[in-house]
Amino acid sequence: MFLRPHHLLCMQKFSGHGYSPAFTAHMSALLQKLHLHPETPVTLICRCDDLCTACPHNQDGICESAEKVAHLDAGVREAASLSGDTSGTWADLSSLARSRILLTDAFHTICSCCEWYPLCRETEVSNGQNQHICAEIPHD
Repeated sequence: MFLRPHHLLCMQKFSGHGYSPAFTAHMSALLQKLHLHPETPVTLICRCDDLCTACPHNQDGICESAEKVAHLDAGVREAASLSGDTSGTWADLSSLARSRILLTDAFHTICSCCEWYPLCRETEVSNGQNQHICAEIPHD
């Protein structure tokens, strides 16, 4: 799976709201896959990724919010000491983002410019999952 660095934060703070119904459904589906398969390989890239495919700001592979997302990606890379196209498992990369960003003041520094920040600020994260997405995943 290919993800933008800042999506490590967005995906852990997701609470069922999104840019459109199609985007929200796509985000939920990706999160369910990652919850069921935390060892999924993830490569961090600074361009449209697997989550962006359903985003209305994605225009033929070009993000209409490129300046904002580049700022968010740079903040995540710096705070988490990531360089280049970093790869790892979802479990490892989400844990790194959680410990170095989501559970620190870096979250506010990086994300306060985002339109979703007021909602994300109210969403608690525990072990890379939030209550909303975990409630939707069927348990055996």
